[in-house]
Formats: sequence, structure tokens, C-alpha cells
Amino acid sequence: MRGRAVLAGALALAGGVLAVVGSFLPWAEISAGPFTEQAKGIDGWEGKAAIIAGAVMVAGGTRVLAGSHQAMARLRPGAAIGGLVAAGVGVYTAVTIRDQLVDAAATELPRVEVERALDNGLLQLSIAIGLYLVIAGGIQGIVAALVARGDRGEPVAPSGAGLRGWSSTGREPPGVPPIPPAMPDVPAPPGPVPDDGGEPPG
Repeated sequence: MRGRAVLAGALALAGGVLAVVGSFLPWAEISAGPFTEQAKGIDGWEGKAAIIAGAVMVAGGTRVLAGSHQAMARLRPGAAIGGLVAAGVGVYTAVTIRDQLVDAAATELPRVEVERALDNGLLQLSIAIGLYLVIAGGIQGIVAALVARGDRGEPVAPSGAGLRGWSSTGREPPGVPPIPPAMPDVPAPPGPVPDDGGEPPG
């Protein structure tokens, strides 16, 4: 297997594992004094989408590493879509995580009070390790798709292309009968001896 295929498959597999594992880990941590609460990715639709994207990358990378040459063509769109979904979901969550927290807390407290608590530091919000893993896994999937795109999937030609390759091994291609050896030149038989009219020997 070519080194490019191994690299693409390993990147897709590792990226998918990171996206799946990160979805089950905390994505955000909210603390208020001694009280701390964590929100996992699997708790929302974002984490479920990251799991599906990671599974697609894992499946594509596994097929390539298993030695399937045709799997490279399937890995390109699979790793690209899976990587974009995982990275996109992760970045979207990181950018909107404050608004999501305010919206969730506004069901019990006034929205203004929640925002004021965040601004004053009474309520602290931080991104947890799981979200970083999902984003990293998505980036690896995108890189795997780029690496796979550089591989055109052309099979390596054997030494002596075409029929000449068979002649170099001393064998005929399958389905072609062997060429019979050429007949050696056979000298013509001697003709009759001409009669010169002499007496036959007594």
C-alpha cells in the first residue's frame, strides 16, 4: 500500500475517533462559586452530529488501512464531509456557547441577571476538553480528504508494460495459445541421375 494511502487512512481514523470520544466528554463547564456543572456534547444535537461525522471518518479510514484500493475514492468525500461537519459543529458551539448558556438559564432566571453574572465573574463559563477534541478531529478529517485527493488511485504498472511484460517472464498471457516453433529447413531430396547414354558396367 502506498504511503499516501496509509497517511490518509490514519488521519481519517484518528480524526473520527477524536470526534466520537470528544462528543461524550464535557464541552463546557459552568461554575458559580463552589458549584460547578459540566455540559457534555452528547446532551445536545451538536454532539450527536459530531458522533455521526466521526463514525463516517472511522469507517472510511478503516477500509483504506485494511488494504482496499477502491476505498481511497470513497474516503475523499467521506472524510471531507465528516471533517467539515465535526469541525463546523465544534466551532459553532465554541462561538455561540455563551448565548446558549444564557438561553438555557433564562428559563429560570431573568436574562439580564444571567448576563450580568457572567460579566461580573459571578458565573464563569469555560470551554472543556471535549469540544477541543471534536474540532481537532474534524480538522484531521479535512486533511485526510486533501491527502486522499492527491492520490489518483492509478495502479502501479508491472515491469514490462503490456505484452512485453509477459515475454520478460518467459510466459504467454492467459488465453493466448503458445506460438509453435518454426520448422527447420529440410534439404530437398536428390533428383534422378541423368542417363548419359553409356554402357552399363558389365
